[in-house]
Amino acid sequence: MPEAKEIIAEETFIGEPSGFAIGYAFLGDDRCTELSMWADGSNLLGFTKEGCHYTTRWPYLEDLVAWLNNYALNMADDPFPIEVDGRYAAEKDANARALAPDLDDDSSDEELEAFDAYFDRFDAWAWNHTWVSERGGAILSNMYFEYKDDMVELSWDNRNPEHGIVYDCEFGGTHVDASTFRAVVLQFVDTYEKHWGIKVDNDSTWMRNG
Repeated sequence: MPEAKEIIAEETFIGEPSGFAIGYAFLGDDRCTELSMWADGSNLLGFTKEGCHYTTRWPYLEDLVAWLNNYALNMADDPFPIEVDGRYAAEKDANARALAPDLDDDSSDEELEAFDAYFDRFDAWAWNHTWVSERGGAILSNMYFEYKDDMVELSWDNRNPEHGIVYDCEFGGTHVDASTFRAVVLQFVDTYEKHWGIKVDNDSTWMRNG
């Protein structure tokens, strides 16, 4: 199988890709930003499509940047709300969904309510711990962020790609030092704001702080 052609601009890195880093390149005049997020030497946002290798690239990523800023500033212990097997949040979420009670045309109102309540428990958690709602139209890894024990757990589940996309990091997770994560993210946010001459709006994100 031929090697994928690399379609990635020259990036500037904040942090160390061997540990934790954000890579970026600012392109053109429409606030187009190329973005990578590195942990343990792997770009968690890298993907291949139609024989070419990319990382996330999209104009007007303010909502995504605001989400990262909000998360970095408000990290707190908030464990996955259901007791379920799984090493990382991404695996727990997948396993929890697989354990959902079955419904059919004869299901009672009580069963329907129980079904909705079951999903509500971890869907609400997922809003605060995944960034997919802020991607706009960008191709973006389905990642989970969870703070615990002075670390940030990064996990991902990209096993059901769309439109022929194959992610470099399909399913798994890792941990990075929380202070390093915060410092890298906040420096990137500051760099993004200064380059484009804007201020990201934390209130524009879906993150629930209460």
